[in-house]
Amino acid sequence: MTARIAGRISTSVILLAVVICLCHAKAEEPPQAADTPVTPSGPPPSAATSADQPTMADILRKLDELSGQLKDAHQQIEQLQSEVSQLRQQLGVVGENSASVTTLKEAVEQIKDDQEMTHAQVATLQQTKVESYSRYPVSITGLVLFNGYVVDGSVDNPVLPLIALNRNANYPHHSLGATLNQTQLGLNATGPRVWNAHSSAQIVADFFQSKSYTSTTPPLYPDFHLRTAEIDLDWQDTQVTAGLETPLISPLSPTSFATVGEPSLAWAGNLWTWLPQLTFEQRVEMARGASAVLGFGALDPESGDVTGEATYGIQRTNLQPGYEARTAWEWGERSHPFELGANGYYTRQLFYGNEKLDFWAGTTDWRFPLVKPLEFSGEFYRGRGIGDLGGGTFKNIVTGYDNGQAKSLDADGGWTQVAARFRSTTELNGFFGVDSAYASEVRAGTPVVATSPYLYLIRNQSFGGNFILRPRTYLILSAEYRGLRSWYILGPVRAAQNMTLTMGYIF
Repeated sequence: MTARIAGRISTSVILLAVVICLCHAKAEEPPQAADTPVTPSGPPPSAATSADQPTMADILRKLDELSGQLKDAHQQIEQLQSEVSQLRQQLGVVGENSASVTTLKEAVEQIKDDQEMTHAQVATLQQTKVESYSRYPVSITGLVLFNGYVVDGSVDNPVLPLIALNRNANYPHHSLGATLNQTQLGLNATGPRVWNAHSSAQIVADFFQSKSYTSTTPPLYPDFHLRTAEIDLDWQDTQVTAGLETPLISPLSPTSFATVGEPSLAWAGNLWTWLPQLTFEQRVEMARGASAVLGFGALDPESGDVTGEATYGIQRTNLQPGYEARTAWEWGERSHPFELGANGYYTRQLFYGNEKLDFWAGTTDWRFPLVKPLEFSGEFYRGRGIGDLGGGTFKNIVTGYDNGQAKSLDADGGWTQVAARFRSTTELNGFFGVDSAYASEVRAGTPVVATSPYLYLIRNQSFGGNFILRPRTYLILSAEYRGLRSWYILGPVRAAQNMTLTMGYIF
C-alpha cells in the first residue's frame, strides 16, 4: 500500500512539473512575424493556431486533478500512520502480557505431560486391568517417597521428629539416614449412583511407624498400617462421608513431602489425627458467586494419645461420641477462593469414679489468596481435653495425686503458612506452628516418677520452610528445613533442627 501511494505522489509531482514548464513556455513565446497584422483588440486566435498550446482552463483543470490526488494521498498516509500506531500498541500489549504467554506455555507443557501419562495408562490398561468383585472401576494409586534426613540435636524420632529432647546419654545427639517408610499405597473405587448420588470409596495405607514415638530409638523395620479410608456419597451440593479422616473442625494442613507419615506441624498447632467419623456437608450458593458451607458430624474421640490416661492411674469407663460442626464462607475466584471457617467440637467422657469430664474445642481456619502468587492460610484453636485431636501436648487430662481428681487439660495453639506458587511446577512454603498446654495444670498433675518426656511437655513449637519442584506431574523433588523448640515443666527450652531431601514418584 505504501509503494502504491508513493507512485501516485511521484506521478502527481511529474505532472505538476510538466504544467509549470508549459506555463513557463507560454510566458516566453517569441513575438509574431511582421506580415501578421497586429490590432490592439483583435479577435482571439483560432483553434487551428492554438491546437498545440494548453489553454489556461486546461492548466486549472490539471491543477484541480493534482490537488485531489494529493489530498487522497494525504488521507491514505494518515490512515497508514493510524494503522502503525495501532500495531505499536498491540506490540506493547503483547509485551505486557508476557507473563500470560509464559503461563500459556506452561499450561501447554502440562497438557503434554498429562497426555504422556494418559497414553502410558492406556497402554497399561491394554496389558492388564484391575477388576473388582462389584465390577465397578478400581484404580491403584500410590506415592513412593524417599527421604534423606539430617538431625542436629536429640529428638523423639529422627525419621519424623516431633519434639526436642535433652542432650544426654539416653538419646542420640545427631542423626543421619534415609527412609522409605512414608511411602503410601491406595485404592480408589467408583460405584453406582445411589439415591441420585455418586458413590465412591478411597483407602490409603503406608509403612510409617506411627507407634515409634517414644524416648528410645525406633525400630528399623517397616510397619504397614491403615492411614485413612472413606466412603462418599456426593450430590450436586451435598456430601455424606463415613470413614477414618481428619476432624471436620480442622480441614487444612501445611504443605510438605518431608512429613507425610503424620502431617506437617502435627502436635505443633495442627489438629490432624485420623478418627472414625460420619459427616454431612451442605453447600449453599449465595449472591455474587459466594457460597456458604454448613457441616456437622459425629466421631470416635479415642485416638490412643501418646501418653495414655492409664499413666495417670485412671481409665474411661465408657466411651461416648464426639460431636463436631463447621460453618465456612467462600468468595472470590472459583479456582482460588477466599475461605473463612468457624468450627466447634464437644464430648463428655465418664472416667473411673464417675468423674464426668467435658472435652471441647473452638477453632477457626482461613485461606486468603494474596497478591499473586502468594497465599496465606492457617488455623487457630482453644480447647480442653483435645489430646485425641492432636493438641494439648499429647494429653487429654491431668490428675492431682493428692486427691485423685482428674481434670481435662486446657490448651490452645495454631499454625500459619505463606505459600508462593510461582509456576505449576514450582512452590515455596514457609510455616510456623505452636501447641501449648496450661503449665500450672500439667505441674499439678505430673507423676512423681515418669519415663515418658511427653508427660512433662507443656509447649511444643515447630517452624521452617520447603521448596518443592515438580518437573513432571508424577515426579517430586523437595528440600525442607524444620526447627523444633520444646518446653517442659523443668529446665530450659530444648532445641533441635532437621533437614530433609525428598524424591517422590506418584503413580
